[in-house]
Amino acid sequence: MTIRKLCAASGCDDLAVPGAALCEEHEAERIERNRARRAKVKTAEEIRRRAKLYASPAWKTARAAFLEAHPLCADCAGLGLVTPATEVDHIARHEGDRATFWDRSNWQPLCKSCHSRKTAREVLGRP
Repeated sequence: MTIRKLCAASGCDDLAVPGAALCEEHEAERIERNRARRAKVKTAEEIRRRAKLYASPAWKTARAAFLEAHPLCADCAGLGLVTPATEVDHIARHEGDRATFWDRSNWQPLCKSCHSRKTAREVLGRP
């Protein structure tokens, strides 16, 4: 016998879908919100314009040199962890501005996990 819980959406008295926290209606709304958010991020002209900066041979060379000079994730190091850095993060978003993009004082080494978390917070407004 499966124990069913009430939907976690505020004010909803329906039963949650088995194995989920929300009822069918609220789960569908949550999925659609996430789909729309992802679609907006992926299709934005701004994102395509920035992608060109990251695809340049100059960036690839500078990125490799930076990671060689700074091999550990800055966020993990702040927690006392030793994790190899795999990404070069712009501390302050460059918004396509070439001067900010190439300002090395605005770069930090991050591991994939920390960089993805930071990007999700910035782009998608997630905690």
